[in-house]
Amino acid sequence: MKILLISPYLDITSLSTRLLSSYLKAGGHSVVQVFLPDLQCMMEKGIDFIDCYPDEVVEQVATLADGFHLLGMSLMTNYFIKMTHLTRGIRKRIDIPVVWGGIHPTVAPEECMDIADYICVGEGEVALQELADNLQEGIRPAHVKNIWFRDEQGECRNPVREPISDLDEIPFPDYDIEDQYVLVGRKVLPLSEYILKEMVRGRVHFNEPHHYIYETMWTRGCPHHCAYCINNYYRTLYSGFEMVRRRSVDNLIEEIRSIRERFPWFNRINFMDDDFASASNGQLLHFRDRYKKEINCPFFSLLSVLSSGEEKLSILFDAGLRRTEIGIQSLSPSTNRLYRREYFSMEKLLKLAGTVKRVFPPEFCPTYDVILENPWESLDDVLLTLRGVLDLPRPFVLQLFSLTFFPGITLFQKAMEDGIISGSDASHLKEDHDRGFGYLNLLFVLVNKRVPNCIIRFLSWKPFVEVMESTPIKWFLSLFNPLYKVLKKRSICRSQRKRFGWFISEHSG
Repeated sequence: MKILLISPYLDITSLSTRLLSSYLKAGGHSVVQVFLPDLQCMMEKGIDFIDCYPDEVVEQVATLADGFHLLGMSLMTNYFIKMTHLTRGIRKRIDIPVVWGGIHPTVAPEECMDIADYICVGEGEVALQELADNLQEGIRPAHVKNIWFRDEQGECRNPVREPISDLDEIPFPDYDIEDQYVLVGRKVLPLSEYILKEMVRGRVHFNEPHHYIYETMWTRGCPHHCAYCINNYYRTLYSGFEMVRRRSVDNLIEEIRSIRERFPWFNRINFMDDDFASASNGQLLHFRDRYKKEINCPFFSLLSVLSSGEEKLSILFDAGLRRTEIGIQSLSPSTNRLYRREYFSMEKLLKLAGTVKRVFPPEFCPTYDVILENPWESLDDVLLTLRGVLDLPRPFVLQLFSLTFFPGITLFQKAMEDGIISGSDASHLKEDHDRGFGYLNLLFVLVNKRVPNCIIRFLSWKPFVEVMESTPIKWFLSLFNPLYKVLKKRSICRSQRKRFGWFISEHSG
């Protein structure tokens, strides 16, 4: 069967799509991948999922899909409108069955069945393979686990299957660029090594022009169950099954080694596991020894206060860890109960930060994540987080998020019940860094601007903050919010034009 897989994300490493492609190819199917990063929208709007693809792009994708037997699309909730428009546009032009998979079809399959012919709920490798086999043989996929669909015989909602336990069984991500296409500006072009190299250059965590980033994962699943994260939904979906699964070190190293044999210019590795250091010390030592010997590239990984003791951090630094991101989110005990992060505390954070300071060189700069604009947090909760952050050893960078209610997460339901959002409120259709203009948000921004701590402490004196957060002042500051958002958008658009404008002009005119 000829299958076309589409990924709409800016990051064309698109691990899930590439793994699906390799799995389907191993099962005997012919697969072409199309990556549709909307760089034009980023340059014009500062966010890539806010606009639908223009008709000229839809026309090119439909032409490309003509003659295929199945069209697969991956989408997160932010991309629902964009991918709905693309799906309907393609099907106006050609007759092809469409299967949707990814986070949004998993959490909202009923909604997605109104758009696509088939919905994949949960992990897709085995399900998509069996669906393709059934369709190729003319069999109604009424017993393919994870697949939902609706046809003239009625609606079929198959149960989820057990997640793949041995991740070594999955072939490495498909980088056969001879069978791949990419959207550059408004043209869908064959993916070349030159285009791939430019698209992975200096983007996430390693942002220098000479950094070429390969993304992969050692594990699937997260050991935590935070109320603002989709991983908690997966724990419910796969209740009774083992969620956190780990590939062998040999398999992981062989993947990276093979990709660097083909593309030796990959010189940075991003491990996108939810908690890379949750491996045992023995596993990390084995990883270090093979990684240093066979790969020897600086790498990024996420860390957690639960799994990052001094011995583990020393092993990871020796292996090549040079960038990291650590989730704080909040230092308020009440907020952490809301977030289901009762294990987190200021004491544990300071201990981890101190360990990072001892193990890594003085210039090492960790990124700490903080969630702002939580409607359930009090002023004391927010100030507790701010003052705790000021106690962290420098240097560091705060990555400031606005709490976003995505369907499927625990806090989405609570926000609905508490009247914070409504059923028709597309509150997730914003970039997660899209914060409003407010005094408390400004204090956290000042931390990143390296304003002396003594000044920030003075500005965060509670009586003064209470005045600045009073209704009249908040109303006055809200008047500047449109201007603030416009300036922020212009800044993002300008940086995207500087980064990709010449590239798009060179390749698509």
